[in-house]
Amino acid sequence: MKRSACALIFWTVLLSGCATVDNNIEASQMGQLLQPHNPLQCQEIPGNEAHERLCLLMTENKGDFWFVAGEDEYSKNRIVEALSFMEEGNGGVSFGEFSISPGGSYLAVIIAEEGHPILLFRQLQNTLQDQDEPENLPGIATYPGSMAIKGWQGDDLIVISSDQDLVHYQHGGEVGESHDYLLHLPDGKVSPAIAVAQ
Repeated sequence: MKRSACALIFWTVLLSGCATVDNNIEASQMGQLLQPHNPLQCQEIPGNEAHERLCLLMTENKGDFWFVAGEDEYSKNRIVEALSFMEEGNGGVSFGEFSISPGGSYLAVIIAEEGHPILLFRQLQNTLQDQDEPENLPGIATYPGSMAIKGWQGDDLIVISSDQDLVHYQHGGEVGESHDYLLHLPDGKVSPAIAVAQ
């Protein structure tokens, strides 16, 4: 309940700025206005007839704050209570990035605990309706090394880049040259991404 009350304060400030953040408010201005730990990030929800966007505001004292923003000031906006990857105050955890699959089925999120990246997934439609996850989705944690989301090849195949060998991963293994990998959802099978000559 405490999180909801704080969220409503943020929500009030964000309503006018979020719908136009891409055009009217630069990241530096948003930082001065809201004092976020990381900038506001929004992505359009694929297949959403109302043209809503899933947005994330990283706060220094309350962790990650997720909400759905409508297309304009007359749209209904809502907080996504069931979605959080970080504790209040963030501790040793920092947020990397998020990406929504092209069909809107999955949400991919990279966080880092003490600098070590972790790739997590949620079923987006269940999350937006504040429902529990019906099945466990895979996650990938690397140590040492780095990881980034490169994009999607369909609704259930994400492309990730890492300097660890994710196909034959060993905790504490040597960091090498960065390569692209495909991860299939919901089973989590990882395979090397094969470059296509153009």
